[in-house]
Amino acid sequence: MMAVVLMLIFIKFIHNLRINHNIILLLVITFLFYACETAPHKNDIYTNKIIDEIEKTSPNDNKEIIKDLKIGMLLPLSGEKSKVGKSLLRASQLSLNKTNNKNIKLFVQDTEDPYKNIISSYYELIDEDVDIILGPLFSENIKLIAPIALDHKTIMITLSNNTEIKNTNIFISGLTPENEITEVLKYVISKGKNKFGVILPDNRYGLRSKELIENILIENKSQISKIVLYDPKKPDFYQVVKEIANYEKRKFELEKKLQELKSIKTVESEKLYKILKNQDTLGGLDFDSLYIGAENVKHLSMLASILPYYDVDPKEVLYIGNSLWSHNIALKEPALEKGIFSNINQINYENFANDFYKTFNEKPHKISSITYDLIGLVSSFQKNNQEINFENMTNEKGFVGINGLFRFKKDGDIERLLPIFQIKNQQIKMVKKANLDFK
Repeated sequence: MMAVVLMLIFIKFIHNLRINHNIILLLVITFLFYACETAPHKNDIYTNKIIDEIEKTSPNDNKEIIKDLKIGMLLPLSGEKSKVGKSLLRASQLSLNKTNNKNIKLFVQDTEDPYKNIISSYYELIDEDVDIILGPLFSENIKLIAPIALDHKTIMITLSNNTEIKNTNIFISGLTPENEITEVLKYVISKGKNKFGVILPDNRYGLRSKELIENILIENKSQISKIVLYDPKKPDFYQVVKEIANYEKRKFELEKKLQELKSIKTVESEKLYKILKNQDTLGGLDFDSLYIGAENVKHLSMLASILPYYDVDPKEVLYIGNSLWSHNIALKEPALEKGIFSNINQINYENFANDFYKTFNEKPHKISSITYDLIGLVSSFQKNNQEINFENMTNEKGFVGINGLFRFKKDGDIERLLPIFQIKNQQIKMVKKANLDFK
């Protein structure tokens, strides 16, 4: 309460001085940081356990801290995505509170500041001699920084899941389509499924996913029986579903068969005719599983509602997908009942979200858990007197966070081990735990 009162007095004082609004914003952010850091906060068991597991991945007998650590952060704190940036920032502060590490300092730059470009923001962090940079979030900003980042030794862990922007000095940390697809396909194949239908958007994401799916299925002696790419800007999902279902041909085969039965005029033909005339198509599908790689929940919902109408029966075909399926709208789609998808550990995430809400009185953005884990990882390096360098960052054993086990690869990519979930009665049920180590 005292912190809030002091902040209000502080803001009023600044206003009376008529200082530039941008300076006021920076001062208020600094004040809020101080208030958050000094506020008492109860440590939950799950958080302590995770921090312990992170520290076990980088053991060091000497626990004395050598020096303070500077973390630079490039976040969208203004503009359309400011809520995302602020959530990422708050998750970082929450992680610092949990690690109880007072020897880490955050240096934050707003990537969407209209008075400064991303290159200037990057160099300001370099001038502060930061030990590592977390961010940016958006691929377009990362692409601008990438050429100059190669000239510096400072490691940058972006918050992106775009594998196209990775390199040996710029790591990605988001949940990638590659990780999601790999985990769910291998699980489904292990359950005996080997013929797949695939629906993907016709864009970079879709083409990346298509190539990966093809490679995984070839490696596991499975196949794509049917694939349909759709225009994500102007999708015609009725046509997409007709195509994946081979609906027109199967409908024609039914009509042909009915005509044939009519001409025979036997007891058996009449019985079969009565059965078939209530169907829409004749003949089965070419696949036993259908991967639906929609990029947003609206598209997923539309596809799920149309597929059964055109005889892609979820009782006969296993629907599979990505982490988007954990959305409440997806859970309520009848056709997605018993559908399979991969995602981060939902129990750990819910614990984090509850902790975040208790601290900041708001729900975290879904990706904010990434900065929480990264701050915890960097803190463990510092507490164990380990340098933040390429060799330590690419530890093959990986690291444990609330999002599960992950490791950074030498090409800048990230590999995550994910659990598998199934939708049952509009709820999410884990059907396979994530692997405990990288093999």
